Amino acid sequence: MRSGQKYRLLDEGSSVPEYDIPFGNLYETLFATAYDFPDKIGLIDAERAITYHEFLWETDRFSSYLYNCLGIRKGDRVAMLMVNSIEFCVTFYAILKIGAIVVPINTKLSQDEVCFEVLDSGCRFVVSDSMWKDKFAPARESLSGVVYSDSGYLDALSRGNEFAQAAPVSCRDDVAVIMYTSGTTGRPKGACLTHWNLMQGFYSYAVADDMDGSETTVVAVPLFHITGLNNLMTLFVFLGGTMYLVPFFDSAKVLSLMTESKCSYFHAVATVYIMLAGAMDGHYDLSSLRDALCGGGFIPKESIERFCRYAPNCRFHPVYGMTETAGTGTYFRGHCQDYPKADSCGQPAANCSMRIVDDDGVELPPGKDGEICFKGPFIIDRYLGNREESTFSNGWMHSGDIGHFDTDGYLYITDRKKDMINRGGEKIFSLYVESVIMGYPGIRQACVFAVRDDKYMEVPGAVLIPESGASPDLGELREYLRKHMAHYKVPVYMEIRGEVPVTANGKPRKAELRRQFNEKYGSKH
Repeated sequence: MRSGQKYRLLDEGSSVPEYDIPFGNLYETLFATAYDFPDKIGLIDAERAITYHEFLWETDRFSSYLYNCLGIRKGDRVAMLMVNSIEFCVTFYAILKIGAIVVPINTKLSQDEVCFEVLDSGCRFVVSDSMWKDKFAPARESLSGVVYSDSGYLDALSRGNEFAQAAPVSCRDDVAVIMYTSGTTGRPKGACLTHWNLMQGFYSYAVADDMDGSETTVVAVPLFHITGLNNLMTLFVFLGGTMYLVPFFDSAKVLSLMTESKCSYFHAVATVYIMLAGAMDGHYDLSSLRDALCGGGFIPKESIERFCRYAPNCRFHPVYGMTETAGTGTYFRGHCQDYPKADSCGQPAANCSMRIVDDDGVELPPGKDGEICFKGPFIIDRYLGNREESTFSNGWMHSGDIGHFDTDGYLYITDRKKDMINRGGEKIFSLYVESVIMGYPGIRQACVFAVRDDKYMEVPGAVLIPESGASPDLGELREYLRKHMAHYKVPVYMEIRGEVPVTANGKPRKAELRRQFNEKYGSKH
């Protein structure tokens, strides 16, 4: 931990302890790091590198601009539609300094999806890369202000006054981030993450890996997802480590940066590791890599072994968490290949309690599959608008994932209770894709489900039932879908059939459809 600090776990009669972290909000962690390590390079992107002193200076000036020129105040929601960059990091902390709330939006989403999140969250302001301006154009009339990070940022800095801001300061229980995640209704739901949720979340990783300010990482996952945002950016700002920011993933570029930077710490999803392993050759040296963490889905042993052959000093740690848990949950301590439990995603963090329950909420013993439930200080207590209140029960959050613990307390995930597709860490909700497909003329029914894939682990497949007399063109349908939803949500494999297999109560037997498509298409993409 930074400067040799060791923080205590507090247990004041609570069923789950929390770390005693001496910061009231995330902005304070940046301020402290800039004070401790002013001349240290903190951020490096494709355009430039800045020290922590410069990082804080830009944050303060940009925050003053947002406060004094745009009129952003505590509690306002500000959408961020940006790729990984120094400007993303500065914008994030500048918004939080005011006490406003960040709404990070996936740049891969369609215009319809982006506008839904902007309007649903009640955003009055947007900070965006100009390349995405068309994505929120229909919502423009509802906004009070827009700043383009690649054209208006420097002007905003020149107009900001780092000493003129009289903004209120957030407390730890204030919401810092509203991050959208898939919901059982098909529409995404906003998870309300407080400053304390996020700090408890990243600190569990600092403790697990015994990290300090000497760490260097390459951020190859998007900062608008929880892994990039809280398991890397906020963690490294707290530590005073150095981050290399990659705006768009490219295997060769990431491997080159990992070699040049002597990357010591890397956190990504399974698909990233598979792609990196496939691109590795003698040009890259990952001998500096000490810890590699993998979340966002199951990764085969063979992929771990292949990656670690090129990173001989690396300890590989499968982890499991959710947006709603600030990315935190379980952690595999030690190098997973040294243990006969490599299929496990580890044990719960010290500030996390987990249990497995049946459909009646009764806790199950080791070895029995059931729904995974969380309790801890990094877990949200509500969604925006108090949606899906049934997710929370007596302080426990129901994950929708199915798994079991073994007798040593290691968690194994075996299925998903939710009808969800996990494409390389991107969550795709089948019901939402089905609803968009049904908007295309001539389709009476759509069944969307996961198909096995070597690269992304899963991709969407679909069986379509046409209206009587209709003959939908799959090529035209695909173009329609690409205009109305993120491209990664568009089914890779689609078939038109006269009927689908159904259960006794008339529901589609998606397990049967998955089996059929896996036999025909699985692992061929």
